[in-house]
Amino acid sequence: MSAYNSDIVTSDLSRFGYRELKMAAELLAAYCDNPPNFLSDGLTVMLNMHSGYVFLSDEDFNVGMMNGKTLEQYHSCPECGSEGFAEELNESDCCRAYIADFLKD
Repeated sequence: MSAYNSDIVTSDLSRFGYRELKMAAELLAAYCDNPPNFLSDGLTVMLNMHSGYVFLSDEDFNVGMMNGKTLEQYHSCPECGSEGFAEELNESDCCRAYIADFLKD
């Protein structure tokens, strides 16, 4: 297997399919319409080649994804590794504690 095919995440638009390019356009339009405060410098459009997720990521590894028609922060619990939007991370005590800390900031 070549290194080209072993990448899990890419920002190379030539590797995005039409579906993923449309998702990237939707993300960028949402970003332009209402720039979120959780994304900062070093912003790139990324594609997870395994999941098909298209997302924005900054140099601090903050992630923004579309949740319906809204650009929202996508979280990863630092303790158990669960991922999702804030309302989705409620399956364990560590996720609930992480989101509670996030929401009070």
